[in-house]
Parts: sequence; C-alpha cells; structure tokens
Amino acid sequence: MYFNKIRHPSNFTFASAYANQTLSVGAKTVQASVRDLGEDVFHLELNDAKRWPLDARVLPLHDDAFKINPSQYQLGISATGHLALTAPDGAELLSGVASASVGVCGSAWLVQFARNADMRFFGQGEKTTGLEKTGKRTKFWNADVWADHAMHTIENGQADPQYAAVPYLLVRHGTRWVGILVDHPGAVFMDTGSNWFFSGKDDQNAPPAFWFGADEGVPAFYVIAGDSAASVTQRLQRLVGTTPLPPLWSLGHHQCRWGYAGTKDLNALDAGFTEHEFPADGLWLDIDYMDRYKVFTTSPEHFGDLGAELKKLQANGRRIVPILDPGVKVEEGYEVAESGTAAGIFCHNPEGQPYVGFVWPGRTWFPDYSLPEGRDWWAKYSKAFRESGFDGAWLDMNDPSTGAAEVDDMLFNRGTWPHWTYHNQYAVGMAQATRDGFLAARPDERPFLLARSAYTGSSRFTALWTGDNHSNWHHLRTSIHCSMNLALSGIPFNGPDVPGFGSHADKELAIAWYKAGCLFPFMRNHANAGTARQEPWVFGPEALQVIRHHVRLRYKLLPYMYQLWNDQEKNGTAVMRPLFHDYANTDAMELDRIDDQFLIGPAILQAPLVQQGQQQRNVILPGTGRWMDVNTGDFLAGGRGIHVTSNTESTPIYLKEGSLVPMQVGVRTTAANDLADIELHVILGAGSTGTATLDYVADDGLSYGYQRGVRNVYRLTASRAGDVLTLDVSALQTGWKPLRLRVVGYDSASSLQLRVGDQRSTLALTPFAWNFSGGSLAAAASAPIDL
Repeated sequence: MYFNKIRHPSNFTFASAYANQTLSVGAKTVQASVRDLGEDVFHLELNDAKRWPLDARVLPLHDDAFKINPSQYQLGISATGHLALTAPDGAELLSGVASASVGVCGSAWLVQFARNADMRFFGQGEKTTGLEKTGKRTKFWNADVWADHAMHTIENGQADPQYAAVPYLLVRHGTRWVGILVDHPGAVFMDTGSNWFFSGKDDQNAPPAFWFGADEGVPAFYVIAGDSAASVTQRLQRLVGTTPLPPLWSLGHHQCRWGYAGTKDLNALDAGFTEHEFPADGLWLDIDYMDRYKVFTTSPEHFGDLGAELKKLQANGRRIVPILDPGVKVEEGYEVAESGTAAGIFCHNPEGQPYVGFVWPGRTWFPDYSLPEGRDWWAKYSKAFRESGFDGAWLDMNDPSTGAAEVDDMLFNRGTWPHWTYHNQYAVGMAQATRDGFLAARPDERPFLLARSAYTGSSRFTALWTGDNHSNWHHLRTSIHCSMNLALSGIPFNGPDVPGFGSHADKELAIAWYKAGCLFPFMRNHANAGTARQEPWVFGPEALQVIRHHVRLRYKLLPYMYQLWNDQEKNGTAVMRPLFHDYANTDAMELDRIDDQFLIGPAILQAPLVQQGQQQRNVILPGTGRWMDVNTGDFLAGGRGIHVTSNTESTPIYLKEGSLVPMQVGVRTTAANDLADIELHVILGAGSTGTATLDYVADDGLSYGYQRGVRNVYRLTASRAGDVLTLDVSALQTGWKPLRLRVVGYDSASSLQLRVGDQRSTLALTPFAWNFSGGSLAAAASAPIDL
C-alpha cells in the first residue's frame, strides 16, 4: 500500500442531482440517506449493492445516544447534489464544492467541502504530524511502524501512518466547530489542503477544498456540530463509546523493559522501588516471559510456582502485566495452535489454508477476531491467563504485525473478506475478546488492558500507548500533541513510553520527560532491548530525586485524576486536552496554535520545558480568571502570556482559580491509595469573589461496586471572604466508607467556616509548606474532618 499517495477529486464523477433519497452520479444512481440522530449529530450513508457489495463494519457505534436535545443545525443534500451543514443562523458551516461534492471513481468514493481561510483542522487520532492538521494529506491504516517506515523518519521525522487508525477530523470554522468521523473500517484518506503541484501552484486555480474518502466499501460518515471543541468532543466520545472507569492502579506509574522475563526481574524491580520509596503499581513483562514466545505460556526457566510468586509480589502492592501477541506459533503439540486449528478460527490465505506470518515464534497463525467464535476462542484463553494470577495485559503486534509477509494475503470471515475489511479493526477485536476473558475470570473487577494498535471505538475496551518511540527530544515534543489529538478523537486513555523506547535516554532527557509526562493519562517507563538501562534510579541521585518527586506528585493527584475518569465514563469529557478545548481564541491569543501546553481536566495547566538545555519559556494563561503558580503560590491574571524561568527541579504548572483539587494526604512513597482520605485544596486567592464546586466521587477503585451504589458522592462548595474560607458539604450518595478530608488554603487563608448539613463549625488553618513541583509552596491546612 502506498502511504503517501491518495485519491484526487480530478478522477471522480460527482453527483449532479438528488431526489427521493437518490443521487444521480453520471449515468448511474446511488441511494443516499441522511439521518438526524439528535443533539446536532448526523449520519450520512450511500448504498449501491453493485458498487459497494461488502459492509465490513463490525463494531456498532452508539447512534441512539443522542436523545437529550433536538438538533439546531441541519445536514442535507440539495436538489443539485450539493451537501451542506447549515448553522441555526442560516450560515453554511460546511459547504460542498460546487458541482463536486459527493463523487465516485469505480469502487472509490470521496466527499469534498469548500475550505475557507479561517478553517483549521485537528484530530486524526494517532498522528505525529503536529497539533494542527491544516495542509496535510494522510491515510488511516494501522502500520507496524518500525517495519513499515525508514528508521531515520521514525526517529526524527513524521512517520505516517502510525499504529492506530482513527479517521476523524475536527474542524474549526471561526467560532464554531465540526467533527467528521468517517464510518469506514478500510484505508480512509483525507486531504486538508496539501499542495499537489511540483511547481507549487495549481495550474487550474481550483477553489480551496478539503476531502475524505476510501478506495472501496460503503461510504458513510458522521457530522457533529457545536459552538466549542469540548461539546463536539464529548458527543464524539458518546458516539464511539466512553472509556469505562479504569481501576485506580492503572493510573499509577508502570515499569517495563524488553528483557524483563520472570520472577527474578520482578523481584529486583520490587526491591528497587521499595528501597527508593518510589511508588509504582505495574511491573511489566515483555516477550521473554513466554516459553519460546508462544502466546498463553510461561517460561519454566523464568518461573517456578507462578501463582505463589505472583501473589508474593501482589502482597507488596505490585500488579504484574505481561505482553500478549495475537500470533500463534505453528507447532505440532502446542495446545493453543491445535485448539485453534480444530476450531477453524485462524485467518485464511487465498488458497483456503491458515495464513502464515513471521513474528517472534517464527511461523505464526493469526486468530480471526472478525468471527464471534474467534473472539470467544481467544476469550477462553484470556480467562485462563487472568486466572493464572496476572493482573492485566498489554496487547502488542496487533496492527497486525506479520513480519515481512504481505498482509493482503491475510483474509477474514473464513476467507470471504479481503484484508482491507478488518485490518484496522483487528486490534479492537483482540481487545474486545481479551476484555471478555478477563471479565469472565473476575466478573467484579475492572480489567486493565493496554494496546499498541487501535481503531474507532477501541476506548471501550483498552487504553493505548503510542507505540515504539525514541529517546530523544523530538519524540518528547511529539508525544504532547499526539496525545491531545488522540483525546480529541475519542481515545483519551493514552500515553507514550517514558523516557522513550528506542535509543539511549540520558539524564537530562529522562528528567525532562518524567516532568512533562507525570500527568499524562497513562505513564509507563519502557525501554528496548540493547538500550541503556533507564529504571528511575540509574540516572544518579539528583535525577532520582526529581523524577521520584514528580511521580509522587502523580500519586498525590490521583483523587483529582480519578474524578476526570468518572466524568469521562459519564459524559465523555477529555482528560488531557489542548487549551482550545476549554477556552476560545481571542484576537491576542490563538490558542489552537499552542502545541506544547496542555490541560489535565479543568483545573491543571502544564507548560513543560521540552527543548534540550531549556530553562525558560513563554506560557499562555487562557481565560479571564486567575491561575495559581504552584512553584510560587502567586495568583496570576489570565488572558495573557507570561515569561517564566524554571530549573531542573521544577516544571511550570498552574491551577485554575475557582477549582477544588482533591489530593492524597502527605508525600506518597508507596502505591497505597485511599480515595476516602484526602486533602481538599481550595484554589481561591485573596480577593476572590467566586465559588468553587466539586462533586467528589470515592469508591474502592477496583470493583464494580460503584455501579451497585457502593460509592460516596459529596458536593463540596467553597468560597472566600478576606482570609476566611467557607466550605459547604452535602452528601449526594453514601454507599461506601466515610470520607475524611483536610482543607488546604492558599494566599494567606487562615480559617475555615465549615457547614455540613445543619452543623456549623469554625476551624483554624495551620500554616505549612509543601513542594508541588520544585518550589516551596506556602499553604495552610485544617485538622482532619470526618464526615
């Protein structure tokens, strides 16, 4: 497949008329239906059984999720075949190119819109092509990146495509936003105004346009319209499926390396993290833990009594997460291979035999997850895998990676579907089946899976790490806008390997990447075999102190981060997001140009230093309110840029005034967590006239008890008058153990008026100082309050 060549409108015949849900395209007709799903979400689909006989969409989306409000926008096709999205005021937010809006070229199809000068483009899932996608052309095809691209491009360029294919485009048009999700599993292409001409100039001066389409398969796409990036993103997430509330331990720190093989390595890691008082939840195993790389086996060389050895580590608070590859070694006597053969669930080649690829075990067969029975077969082994004692799984090589073997020979649905139909969906099928197996083994425990490849809707089943990156400053910078665009595209639980997988991380890079990544949704230290060791303590005592501090900060902030994941499950709100998600551009600040700052929820803004040797930078503080600098305690006016100087120990982080930020108590030296024992940090400075409100959710962080009412929800509302904080507490739900909290104030706050129901009390706030990120932060805290 050509990654850098896509279809151009010049080769298409376009619809010229539309009546009775029928488009006239040249001498032929195509059925076209536009459905208004509600809440300004629309679906358009074309049908022609001869032209597009195969519909390979396996995972249904949630078309029925939009019943709250009727649509105010309109998506329609005019009598001349003109496709347009019309705003409530009558303006055309999307306008099909005149006489060239919906087109076909054989089995290929294309939809083209006029591109205005004030349009900017974002999203596109996992791409390393910058935060803004204007002027790009791209293809959505899950790639085995290190096998499919030149290494110099991977290491220092913009290798495209990457491991995950999410054909979604977020369009800013003035002050309005439109999301376009292409509802197609194949190799979708997009062009947002790239230059096609060797001379650099269009020889026919065609009007500016952007377009998307595919080479074959049923043409279909969704359109989501709104007045903010946040509102569009929430509805996209509800459409593809929100992320199920993850177990709390999955939000912690994880340690991995290609080479960790079994009990000896796990025990050494456990001892290292314990010795250095470094909190870490997950200890991960790469392919060496298996018996000759055979999936669903463990090596007798590296494990003795597997269950007992794992339980000993788990008693110390560790979660053991091994790799699972889809490839099954072709070998007589190997039970997994023989079982799959007997069940007939391996992918076929064109000759009707099991397709053979070449992965770590050698010759390899691949389960066909497009078959329900194929997913059931894999789920059975995943259930036994979970019952053996492992806590989670990371799903690798599911692009699918086949070595040097041509993937087009891998056929699906018992050999009746060509490869393009399920290639991009393959990883989702594997994740769905693995999750089913884990739930069958532990029905009341939230599973945690991490995948390398993904497609639309995969966030229902698994988190995503952004694949095999490199230990360099380019990949550090790239990881920020890549993760933000993934969140905008419906995959919020994601993150890169820290401080890079390939190459050798030095001390400066390790410190910078840990500081930048300490609040990413997912955080794992992972390294390639043959690279320098990069456990946090190998970089020397100074680096250990800084890295450990910021990981401890992550653990301290877990109660806050847990609220964000509750909001994601309930409402589809992005967790890590760009500034323009929450704030509108102004004449002085184009927030959609800012690709090296990000928000973690509504309260935290981080502006890391991501250039080698950098100790100062400009920071944009958006909005009209104030932000508290966590390194000084100063409350700074928003709506402007500031110049800041940092140092090795700190990173620029700001808390939004008017926020309540729940944290764990004290300095976190282990992975032990308790959401019912917190500090409530009230971010209201002197002179504040507003209020801060939080519905704080607490449960055991592991089970599904919260779905049965075993959780607490407290509405916390704070205000400030002079040096006095007032906190109102009301219990919205009390199904779990009582909440204990300590109220922490800033900027000379000295006392607390507490109101819990009909009870009133006054508490002193005792001054203390603590280190948020490198600097001593003056604060004052109450004694513990038991609710």
